[in-house]
Amino acid sequence: MTENHKGSIEFDEEPLPAEAVTDRELLRSALETYKITYDALERLTGIGRADLEAYLEGVTDLEHLDAEQRFSGLGLIAFLGMGINTPQILPEARVLALIGNLQQEYGFTAEMIALQSGLEPSDVERFLAGRKVAAEKRFKLGVAVLFLHFLIHK
Repeated sequence: MTENHKGSIEFDEEPLPAEAVTDRELLRSALETYKITYDALERLTGIGRADLEAYLEGVTDLEHLDAEQRFSGLGLIAFLGMGINTPQILPEARVLALIGNLQQEYGFTAEMIALQSGLEPSDVERFLAGRKVAAEKRFKLGVAVLFLHFLIHK
């Protein structure tokens, strides 16, 4: 990933192919391409290794699991299997989503986030409005927002 002189971000990788990818292919990609271990997937999803292996081999569709667990587990695996550093979702959009969550769920204001980030409120407001913010300030904002999200959801 590189930043050009106009402030936009260019990715060094090709976008994902347009054809549909199955959940099993995404699980295989998470394991093989992104080196996520079965142990990590089990801890992240609550789906046991034996079930994940059987699902990957096509032995089961995980229908014996609770629908919510199956849906959320396979959804997380899908993101991990695509790789979160995908050009389809810009880093700024990820930070905006986290800020949106902090604002909607917990009532955080731009000023509160700015104070936690070591920035001026106007910097955060410009970022939220989609206007230009220096790379160093975007970095500080991204790190602070990610850490706030981590603290709240730990």
